[in-house]
Amino acid sequence: MNDRLRVFRDEPGFMKLFLLFKEKYRSLGKMGGTVSLRSFTDSEIEAIAGFLAQSADMLRQKGKVSLSEFEKALQHTSFSDFSLLQLLEATTGEPILTKSEQERLLQEEEEAFLQRLYDAYPSGAWWWDRIRAKGVDVRWIWSLYREDAAALFDHLTACCEAFTKLPDAGKYEKLPLFAQRTTGNPHFFDSGTTAGKLLLHSLYIDQQHKGTQLARMPRTAEEIHELLGLYGIMKDDLWSFLSCRGFLAENEHGIHPVWEAAVKTNTVLNIPMKELVKLERIRPARGSTVWIVENSSVYSTIVDEVPDAPILCTHGQFRMASWVMLDFLVQSGCSLYYSGDFDPEGLVMAQRLKERYGEQVAFWQMDAKSYEAALSEEDISGRISKLEAMYAAELQEVVSLMREKKVAGYQEGLTARLCEDIKRSCRI
Repeated sequence: MNDRLRVFRDEPGFMKLFLLFKEKYRSLGKMGGTVSLRSFTDSEIEAIAGFLAQSADMLRQKGKVSLSEFEKALQHTSFSDFSLLQLLEATTGEPILTKSEQERLLQEEEEAFLQRLYDAYPSGAWWWDRIRAKGVDVRWIWSLYREDAAALFDHLTACCEAFTKLPDAGKYEKLPLFAQRTTGNPHFFDSGTTAGKLLLHSLYIDQQHKGTQLARMPRTAEEIHELLGLYGIMKDDLWSFLSCRGFLAENEHGIHPVWEAAVKTNTVLNIPMKELVKLERIRPARGSTVWIVENSSVYSTIVDEVPDAPILCTHGQFRMASWVMLDFLVQSGCSLYYSGDFDPEGLVMAQRLKERYGEQVAFWQMDAKSYEAALSEEDISGRISKLEAMYAAELQEVVSLMREKKVAGYQEGLTARLCEDIKRSCRI
């Protein structure tokens, strides 16, 4: 601070008063208004009153000081060459911007930051546009910007570069190997890292850009695995698996001997993603109809009751392995008959299957009559809102009935019907 101005630091109350003046000026955008003196001590009020050429009692009684009053008094002192704003900046040692000026400056800095992204990666405009829009899903990104804009820029551009080097369609790569190949650091996209979260966000926004309306950013392990899998990235190639019986698989050498032996011995296989990615084709050993259930106990019963029929089990929500298996089967021209649980999550799964494979999917024992036969006592009132996302025409009748009854229905109640359907179809 200039020696000339040290009097304000040495005299009690002035620096405290100037901080109040500063905030009032920033708030109003001009030198106006008043500040309260309630928190000031008697000695502080006396010092300020002396500067204003007022009695301490009168100032204490008023309990406030106006900025215009102080600036007017300033002109009758040895500091008349200062405006009040200049005095505040000189004593606080920093330029003082109004809140509107500061907001405008921040906006200009944000625009400059975004423009750098557009210039660096024009192909990422779909992502930069979303970040610029400042929706709910990007608030955390702007928090990172405020913490360290330079670090965020580096992470965003690294993610965009990696996006341009995703595995080719039908190819899969483990996440650490993908990170090593694209960034030189195998842990760059690890769970919990800034880059890992940004990569997921870019994939999430790309899905929306393509018209797939994901309900939210992936949070659970299954949601993260699935989103990465859509882009050929495997976070864990053993965790994701499905069970199947009655299928033949081929690799570059022809029919896979393990799958062939399983068909000959009517054996159920638990196939992880690690093995699926080595294959080139999967087809039923018999016919072109594939039966799909999500419940493992129901699946086990059907396998015992109906030998040879090509049946697979997803074990609940579709994981990456399920999608890869189904992709192979659809490519082989198969018809998929799917039966799931009658709860909001089960219907959403059925709809997703229909979205992906269209006319090659048929819903199996998933009508209103089947729902009534499978009713349980589980209340789903708290989850019923999930049915708002249901639009598949074939499921509207059961959706309406589920809204009315507000209870779940489970496949266990339909096991006998499912077995009979397969036997009838296969003439067993």
